[in-house]
Amino acid sequence: MEIAIDALRDYLLDYCGTAVYAGFGPALLDAADIGRADGYELIRIAERLGVDISRFEAR
Repeated sequence: MEIAIDALRDYLLDYCGTAVYAGFGPALLDAADIGRADGYELIRIAERLGVDISRFEAR
C-alpha cells in the first residue's frame, strides 16, 4: 500500500494542534516530531496515535 505522506502529515499536525489547543501540552512535542519525520517515521507515529493509515492510501 502506498501512503499519501503529505496528506497524512497534514492530518497529524491538525490532530496534534487540536490536542494542544484543548490543553494537552505534550502533543506539541508530537507536532515537532511530525514536522521533521520521514515517511516511515510518520507511519509509526500515526499507528502509535491510533490513526487508521488506510484512510491515506494513495490512489
